Order: sequence, then C-alpha cells, then structure tokens
Amino acid sequence: MAKGRISAQELKRDPLMEHYVTTHGWVKQRSRPILTGLVVAAVLVAAVALFFMFKSRRERSAAEEMAIAFKTSSALVANPIPPNAPGYAFTTEDEKNRRAHEAFEKAARDYPSFNGELGRYHGAIHQLNFDAPKAEATLKELSAGTSDIASQAKLALAEYLEKNARFDEAVNLYGQLKAKPGYVPPTVVEFSLARTYEAMGKTKEATDLYFNVAKETRRTGIGALAMARLIVLDPARIEQVPMPEVTSPLGGAR
Repeated sequence: MAKGRISAQELKRDPLMEHYVTTHGWVKQRSRPILTGLVVAAVLVAAVALFFMFKSRRERSAAEEMAIAFKTSSALVANPIPPNAPGYAFTTEDEKNRRAHEAFEKAARDYPSFNGELGRYHGAIHQLNFDAPKAEATLKELSAGTSDIASQAKLALAEYLEKNARFDEAVNLYGQLKAKPGYVPPTVVEFSLARTYEAMGKTKEATDLYFNVAKETRRTGIGALAMARLIVLDPARIEQVPMPEVTSPLGGAR
C-alpha cells in the first residue's frame, strides 16, 4: 500500500462509534442496577427533605404550645376581669394555676423531645399550689436527672420544703446545690441556705452565709437582702463587709 493511503477497512472503523457501542453495551448490561441506584438516591434525598420539613414544623408547633403555656402562667388575675384585658385573665389564682399546669403538661406531652422536662418543671411549679404531693414527686424526679433543668427543679423543691418547715430535707437539698449548683447562681443557694438556718435557729451558720453573700454581691438585690439580715442578726459584722470600689466618673482623668 502506498504511503499515506488509508485502506477501506480502516475507513470503515470509527473510533467514536466504537466507543459509543462499547459504552452502550456496558450501560445496557448495568441499566437495572444504575436505575435502582438513582431511584434509591432520589428517595433518600426526598426523605431527608421531608424529615427537615417535618422537624421544622414540629419545632414551630412545640414553640407555639410553650408560648401559650407561658402566657397562661403570666395571666392577669382579677375579679371582675376588666374589659379588654390584654392576654389571658382569670378570676382566681387557683384557676390560673390549674390552667397553667394543664398548658405546660400538654406542651410536654405533645412534644416531649422539645418541651418535655421544661414543661413538666413549670407545670409542677403551678401544681404545688393545688396538688403538692404530685408536684413534689415530679420535682424529685426531675432533680435526680442530669439535664439543665435538674438544678432548677432541686432549688424549687428545696424552697417548697423550706416553706413547709421541712428544714432538714431543705438543708440537704441546698447542700447538694451548694456543691454542684449547675445553672443556679451560687449566691442564691447560699442565701436560701442561710434563710433556712435562720428559721432553724442556727444563727451562727446563717450569719456566716449572709456575710459571704453580702461580701460577694453587695451591689445586687440579693446582696442588699443579705446585708439587711446581717443588721438584724449580727450588726458588728457589717463593718467587715468590704466596701465596693468607687470608680471616678472622670475615668481616671485628673
């Protein structure tokens, strides 16, 4: 064959056509697995989208139910109820507490993953006013947990016990909170413990705690309350409370 001439057989060969035929054959052999894979991927994408849409909708609904419960909790109590009263209103505290308890319990029951422990905690706070044994059991259960609400439940339970003169039990819970306050400010725990000791007649223990609270938080409301109790129980210790530093209104300028 002369140099530079292409044979008839070579003319019949088309590399692109051969590649297409090869690829088409490979795809045809595997068309069912490929189609199945595409369908599965589409289903997964749709499932993920539906999950997030459903989750977002549940979050909104959960927040709406909790908002209703808090509105009920902060409702006006008046008899007669004034015309055009804003928000919710009830004629008695008992009615308000019962309705608020129901609203928080419903929020916790309908959306436990969002409102569970928080709803039960606030529901129990209201329930203490009309069914204390059940509320106490709920607070005990919550305070034994490890969630963010546990320390709040323990404080509420301790305050209830203190209010009902169950001082030894209250001191025990306040002591647990003092060792591990969680989300409760330590000075609140110390002031509450001091108040309980004072009710028990343990003046020395009470004044030591009041002094510490006053020393740490003199400029706050709880610090002022601690100072007031020190004036009554041990006036001499007032002078030992460090005075707060007074800063110059000129910001150090002379």
